[in-house]
Amino acid sequence: MSQPHSFPSFIETQYQFAGHIRDPENNPAPDNIEARRMTIYRELFYNNIEGFIANGFPVLREITADKDWHNMIRDFMVKHRCKTPLFHEISREFMAYLDNERDFKNDPIFIKELVHYEWVELALSVLDADVKPILVNDEQDVLALQLKTSPLAWSLAYQFPVHQIGPDFQPHEPSETPVYLLVYRAQDDEITFLELNPVSMRLIELLNEGLTGQNAAEQIVDELQHPNADIVIDGARVLINDWLQRQVLI
Repeated sequence: MSQPHSFPSFIETQYQFAGHIRDPENNPAPDNIEARRMTIYRELFYNNIEGFIANGFPVLREITADKDWHNMIRDFMVKHRCKTPLFHEISREFMAYLDNERDFKNDPIFIKELVHYEWVELALSVLDADVKPILVNDEQDVLALQLKTSPLAWSLAYQFPVHQIGPDFQPHEPSETPVYLLVYRAQDDEITFLELNPVSMRLIELLNEGLTGQNAAEQIVDELQHPNADIVIDGARVLINDWLQRQVLI
């Protein structure tokens, strides 16, 4: 009596299929799938992943040579295990790959910060938040208000001037002082950034801690030991008025 044939289980075939899709050079395709179809699956999967990452990080794609780019995408597919099936979360998964699995020895020194900065644009564009603008009349002193940044406005600090990086500018060492940015989604849904200095960044921090603009400005005067408090207070008023017009503050 002949022995029954042993066939791989459906789950085993799935694992073999997924392993080949991720890393075709080191994982053979399942025997029971036509080579032509397997090629279609393999290319479709890769092109989708590569396309989402390229669209999510256009500056990184522009400054990375084709060979290095495709090697990095393949490395991401081989090493990283995504924790979400949502396509718009691929960018976040790519950041996790850079944090946990990527070998950086041949990458630009600023790659993680650039990727985070580019991710912020995508994250803000899809963020679901209902923000109502503040109506301030001309007689009201904005320094008396208790304000904080909108959920659609993120204050960020980087070691590199990530907003300036491109084909013609790629720094090889961190900036001497931190680079502060305020990135926000405007009313027309455009993503815009403002470059901050240490004082305006500190003002935002203090507002978010619950201080009024007046109290925040006075604390900055004390911290700077500034000889003319009125200059700092007037500067804070100008900044807050500008941020209110941009709907950065709520």
